Amino acid sequence: MERQQKQIQTPRCAICGTTEQLLRCAKCKTIYYCSTNHQHIDWSSHRQECRLLARQKNNNKMQQMQQLQQAVAATSLDGGHNGANCSTAQMMTPAAQAQSWPNEMNNLLNYLDSASDASVPAIVNSNSYNMDNKLMPPPPAPPSSASSSQSRNQSEKSSSYQIGMTDANFMGTGSERRYEDLCRNIINDMNQYGLSVVDDFLGMEKGLQILNEVGCMYNSGAFQDGQLVHNMRTDARSAVRGDKIRGDKIKWVGGTEPGCSNVCYLTNQIDSVIYRVNTMKDNGILGNYHIRERTRAMVACYPGSGTHYVMHVDNPNKDGRVITAIYYLNINWDARESGGILRIRPTPGTTVADIEPKFDRLIFFWSDIRNPHEVQPAHRTRYAITVWYFDAKEREEALNRAKQENSRNNAIAAQQAEPDSTTPAPATAPASRPLTPASMSTGSALNANVPSNSNSCATGSEICT
Repeated sequence: MERQQKQIQTPRCAICGTTEQLLRCAKCKTIYYCSTNHQHIDWSSHRQECRLLARQKNNNKMQQMQQLQQAVAATSLDGGHNGANCSTAQMMTPAAQAQSWPNEMNNLLNYLDSASDASVPAIVNSNSYNMDNKLMPPPPAPPSSASSSQSRNQSEKSSSYQIGMTDANFMGTGSERRYEDLCRNIINDMNQYGLSVVDDFLGMEKGLQILNEVGCMYNSGAFQDGQLVHNMRTDARSAVRGDKIRGDKIKWVGGTEPGCSNVCYLTNQIDSVIYRVNTMKDNGILGNYHIRERTRAMVACYPGSGTHYVMHVDNPNKDGRVITAIYYLNINWDARESGGILRIRPTPGTTVADIEPKFDRLIFFWSDIRNPHEVQPAHRTRYAITVWYFDAKEREEALNRAKQENSRNNAIAAQQAEPDSTTPAPATAPASRPLTPASMSTGSALNANVPSNSNSCATGSEICT
């Protein structure tokens, strides 16, 4: 035990004391060696200690899991999982009783109305997946001078996944009937409020497994700063630092990456709900859309310290996204202390939905101008997983506009690159860069403008939360 305490301070080889090129014992993960030879030399004396340390670590993990389970159970009325249930009506508040409608909100809506006919960002040829999740070969990419690493990054961001039905066993006893009722409640909520809140979606055990995966991803340093909108009009006076607009860290997940199996399970279940509500009879507004594809999942973390996302709209330019789905992973969340509320202001603004990002809560809302929303300052770590679903017709129209825009850009670049035979050759203009998919452009946020002649809308853009 003495050796363990010393090594906690400064890792050293248990035999020679060196601090270079160390390897850690795979079983107890506490003692270090500079080579396998030194490990073999020390094994006779380390064997018993190794088993004891490994047992202690396993016991600690079990205790932590039990504490998490108890914490989650304490947030439920009955401490168990009786299946997902809708609680949307409880979230709705008359706008007059909530925070006053800000002037910035009117400015944002006026801007979106005037920009509704503006062209959306062009779309890079995207990877698509069939129902068996086999990667289909993408069509040839348009000419570009961007580096191969940029191209790969754009391709990752533009992946599109087909959705279908899965079983409803996760809902427990009488799952099919309960599933049918859940979907019917979601349909009613979307028609009445423009959003739907589902609590206890997957249950405590599966929710904790997802939270564990997300925590491991975040602790490994895989998250990057959320990107800002690049497709708004020029207004140099209104330039605002990015961290003043959104403060989240994000990672895009397809579900096939190592350590993401539970996130994949989550997206499959959300896919199934969306597919069902879109194909059920008498589904009201949902019947106006044909939803068969979605984006990859965006895992987001607001790391506390007042990080937030200002009022914005996910899809202001008809890029194809019709439904936003967000799943929360925050145990014992109390908005009075931790903030982090998702405030949705369904137009025309007669009501406000204040949604706490509670553990195992799933929400749906329309992605377009019908639902301006904001993430209020969070004062503790706040995790969420977001997926956007495409309407086939709007998506196809966005793709066609993007192709036309790319063709125009390429033609202009080609003309600028040809020197006139009677005049000195002008400085070479940068080649037109293919823009990222409309599905991946960030939602409009007030005062997030960049120069309108910039084609970079793209390479760095992500979807908003």
